[in-house]
Amino acid sequence: MAKARFGDRAASLRSVSAAPSRLVCADNLAVLAATPAGSIDLIYVDPPFATGRAQRKRGLGYDDKTPGGVGAFVDWLGPRLAGMRRALAARGSLFVHLDWRACHYVKVELDRIFGAARLVNEIIWGYSVGGKSARAFGRKHDTILWYARGPDYAFFPEAVRVPRKPSSHMKVELDARGRPVQVKTDRKTGTVYRYPVADGKVPEDYWTDIETLNRGDAERTGWPTQKPEALLRRIVLATTQPGDLVADFFCGSGTTAVVAHKLGRRFLAVDAEPEAVRIAARRLRACDRGSVAV
Repeated sequence: MAKARFGDRAASLRSVSAAPSRLVCADNLAVLAATPAGSIDLIYVDPPFATGRAQRKRGLGYDDKTPGGVGAFVDWLGPRLAGMRRALAARGSLFVHLDWRACHYVKVELDRIFGAARLVNEIIWGYSVGGKSARAFGRKHDTILWYARGPDYAFFPEAVRVPRKPSSHMKVELDARGRPVQVKTDRKTGTVYRYPVADGKVPEDYWTDIETLNRGDAERTGWPTQKPEALLRRIVLATTQPGDLVADFFCGSGTTAVVAHKLGRRFLAVDAEPEAVRIAARRLRACDRGSVAV
């Protein structure tokens, strides 16, 4: 596979794992065609949202304009999604991050490519940062569609447990060691369920505990559609193990690659925008100067 280049500078990155991690500046369709079938354990993509406008801040970003509207956008994205399915390992998963504009249309396409039975979750990521509307309820969530390559997909829910809400409707008691336990009784069967508060819980399919990045956040790179590391951390931990290969074919500022590298996973990060790849390379250098060569 061709190495990403900025001018005369190569950006091939190697992690501590046996196989190389790669940061590639290219059309992702070409990279997918060159990717061996069944080789990737997790793919997360945050493609353009078919907004019909340029996504740029201070000169950074890309044009999210597809002549022909959302139908043409799905026609453009479809072959890439099919390539991702081919590249997934038997236990692999694809997470596609979208918003209200195209998520319903893309879901139909994903059902066609993967089969409707391969939808694992429609995850709602809710947040509060950003503007409000005087003419509608504030649009404060994105949709992440999780599709599995096959029925025996990898899932490690214990790796992503979150705190239990202290204001739950359940009664709170103390166990024999004085620790708080939430207690629920099934009215039909009389079965009593006891949940130690300190153990936390596996998240549901609506995530409101991870905020989107604000203007002054330390993670900010200037890339307009950058997602928080905490969001990718949950996805990577829930579906992969150390040494697995994580791919992002619309990598933008490189959040997926950075998180994968920090968690001991290999990565394949691809973007067609040279400036995005420069930003991603800079972040990868900074996150591990000892083992990342650029």
